[in-house]
Formats: sequence, structure tokens, C-alpha cells
Amino acid sequence: MNAAELKAFGLFSDLGDGEREELAALLEERDLSIGETLFDQGDEADSLVLVVCGRVELASRRTAEKVAVGAGATIGVLALFAVGTRETSLVGLDASDLRLLRREEFLRFAEDHPRAAFRIAAAVAAEVAQHARAALACGDASIG
Repeated sequence: MNAAELKAFGLFSDLGDGEREELAALLEERDLSIGETLFDQGDEADSLVLVVCGRVELASRRTAEKVAVGAGATIGVLALFAVGTRETSLVGLDASDLRLLRREEFLRFAEDHPRAAFRIAAAVAAEVAQHARAALACGDASIG
């Protein structure tokens, strides 16, 4: 994946080309086949997942909800900043091309590029706020 392709993911759209190029070099390539599980609910959340192509399903045993997402989806953004466990499982619906950004790689990048890391954190905060507003509008009290 190159800097131009990474720009398609909103989380990284405000970064400069050089910053995106450095981040692209940190991404781990992962192919996921139909029915293959990338992670299970309760696993350590140690990476952000970018769906480059294909479709994956996120499923929660707690709520029995399932959501399918495709190319351009960003999954697990909070894993870059907080230690915790996965709230869902992720399974391939199609043969999918994914990229993983491990927390440890991101933190090293953040040390060298604090302004870029701040822009990413601001994008994450905006996304979390958007989800919280949507949950409140639906009367969902399970935001935390």
C-alpha cells in the first residue's frame, strides 16, 4: 500500500504524503479467506485494521449483532491508543485484503511525528463522538 492509497482512509487523509508514506511502510499485509477469523471477541486489541478490498463481518456475542463492512472500512481505531480486548469477532465474508497497524508501530511513529499522531487522534475522537451521538439518538445506553 502506498501513500495515495492510504489517503483513501479518512483517518489518514489530513496527513502529508511523507507521513502517509512512512505509515504505509509500517502496515502489515494480511489476506483473509472466506470464513477465516482474524480475531475473536475477547482477544487483545493490539492493532487497527484497514479493509483494502473484500468484505468482513463484525459479530458480537454480547449483543448478537452482526455488521458487514467492505473496502475503505477502518476497524479498531481505539486499539492504537488504549490497551483492552476486542468487543467483536472479525470473519471474512469474501476473500479480503487487509492491512494491520500494530499499536507498538504506531506509538513509535507518534514519537517521531507528534503532529501527525495528534491529527490521527483528532480524527479518532471525531469518529468516536459521531458514534456516541448516533447511539444517543437511538436511545442506546450501552455507549461505554
